[in-house]
Amino acid sequence: MKLSALCLLLTASAADGFAFSAGQAPRTSFTKLDMSAGVYYSTSTGNTETVAGYIAEATGLNAEDIGDASDADIQGHDSLIVGAPTWHTGADEQRSGTSWDDWLYDTLPNLDLNGKKVAVFGVGDQESYSDNFCDAAGELYDLFNAKGCKIFGLTSTDGYSHAESKAEVDGKFVGLMCDEDNQYDMSEDRAKAWVAQLKDEGFF
Repeated sequence: MKLSALCLLLTASAADGFAFSAGQAPRTSFTKLDMSAGVYYSTSTGNTETVAGYIAEATGLNAEDIGDASDADIQGHDSLIVGAPTWHTGADEQRSGTSWDDWLYDTLPNLDLNGKKVAVFGVGDQESYSDNFCDAAGELYDLFNAKGCKIFGLTSTDGYSHAESKAEVDGKFVGLMCDEDNQYDMSEDRAKAWVAQLKDEGFF
């Protein structure tokens, strides 16, 4: 009788131990709870919003128009993913033709972002505006870099047919560049690969 009771007790203990182990969810390679990050964009035709959506889906984050973002939210994040289209081709500043134009020069100078991680994406038309492909992304890079941010996610220029771009630094793009007019079928995969690159770089 004592032996049977002991066996039952040991069996119950082992079952409890197994249930506890099995109930522990495995840690995924990325979760938005690991850190505070935000995806911010602005758009004129919807193309940049589309790419922001691909990035949001790949990261598990929400994408928000920079015109709706609060200063507290921006400063509260550890990492920022920022993206813009280019409309004012050839311009030295305010190149996007969106809410970014005012935000970069009226709001950004007043924020303390020193040391924050920033990744830039841009959307342009490399066929119709070959000499100014994704220039606004270069403006994002320049101004966030000037605020002391650490830029992540530079990418190769291979696979594009543009002539010039202010979004190039030392032979690389300053981030993810997409062309929803001529290479729309590549944008989602490019976004996924870029997010994977950011993870490898320790951005998240």
